[in-house]
Amino acid sequence: MEKEISFEEKLEEANLLLSYRDYEEACKIYEELISKKFESPELFNNYGLALFYLYKLDEALKEFERAINLDNSFALSYANTGLVYLNRAQYDEAERFFLKALELDPQNPETHYNLAVTYYRMNNKSDASKHYEFFMNYAGDEYGKLKESVKKIIAQINEIQNSQPDSNQ
Repeated sequence: MEKEISFEEKLEEANLLLSYRDYEEACKIYEELISKKFESPELFNNYGLALFYLYKLDEALKEFERAINLDNSFALSYANTGLVYLNRAQYDEAERFFLKALELDPQNPETHYNLAVTYYRMNNKSDASKHYEFFMNYAGDEYGKLKESVKKIIAQINEIQNSQPDSNQ
């Protein structure tokens, strides 16, 4: 007689597939778990993330919302919702969700990075620079290449800001 695989084991399997970028297979397992009436913020969030990577943005938003409704302190779902809006160039909405995520998890480097990108695209270079700096402060060694790129972006922003006449004078 086979031992039934637990919710935690199936969720771990789906999360592993997600990390290996096998989004279709991860979605199948997430959907199976949801069909069995399992609920957890991680389940809905990670299902939404797999959908996001499959460019199913409306569906992804619904799953992030389900995660938030289940646990409104789950910062990752706010950050991922912000990502959807960032990808849709809906910067005000992206900003709102990234700020909420940072309110709950103020040292998350990826959220600072994504908020910086949002501000940069909104032409708010000052706040972009500030959040790129926060990213640099909180990001670990695993962000090596991205940190090198961010250093260059910060230098470019500083150069632009230093070359513009001060509007207060």
